[in-house]
Amino acid sequence: LKFEIAGGCQLVPHFEISKMDEDKSILLARVAETAKRFDDMADYMKMRVDNGAPLNPEEREMFSAAFKNSLTIRRHAVRVAVSVADQERQAKNDDKANLATGYKSIVENELSGICLKALDLLKSKLVPTATDGEAKTFYLKMTGDYYRYMAEFAVGDARQRSAEDAKAAYEEGMVEAAANLPITHPVRMGLALNFSVFQHEVLGETQAAIATAKKALEDSREFIPSLPEESKQDVILTCQLLDDNLSLWEPAEAAA
Repeated sequence: LKFEIAGGCQLVPHFEISKMDEDKSILLARVAETAKRFDDMADYMKMRVDNGAPLNPEEREMFSAAFKNSLTIRRHAVRVAVSVADQERQAKNDDKANLATGYKSIVENELSGICLKALDLLKSKLVPTATDGEAKTFYLKMTGDYYRYMAEFAVGDARQRSAEDAKAAYEEGMVEAAANLPITHPVRMGLALNFSVFQHEVLGETQAAIATAKKALEDSREFIPSLPEESKQDVILTCQLLDDNLSLWEPAEAAA
């Protein structure tokens, strides 16, 4: 504990000032979330992370939601731009197709900036200072996710680097989860889901994706009935998503 001079000769504990900054940034992040201004919410959560104190579980979820929602509308915009460009090109309207492609590039630059901002906070502050178990697994999963998002729209060497970084983060997260979290922990289950999607969609390793998804399902199912209600529904939903993916991947792989 150290003290600082605050107006005149009054001594104010430094940790109280930090706490005030934390409360302010979280309050503003909640206001921004309610207003659906997710770029602002991400900026306020960055302020909270820069404060230095570990995020509590609610703040971790807010941090994740802020950046994910900032990305979601832009990922949708990229898909729309690609669709429009393809349609216009098929109709021999090359000028319109080029305009749509140019717009896609603008949005991709925004996507890249959001991903890099999140990854900088994760790699420089959140992962290195996280406690073993839930917090570290959560941040490693998020690191893998944001490299995966970058790989979705990158090309060439940049795509390869993003894919390699995503794989490394996911694999480290899987090791961390296996060592420190129960099989049915929602963060561990969510990590297995996202890693399998990455294996299928980005790496094109469908057999590996099927193996990851099946293992998560088989390991967890016998324990689900004994879970507390607050986590049971999350795990059931994740299992359903794993099942849905397997129902798509396995027939396609068998037909290949």
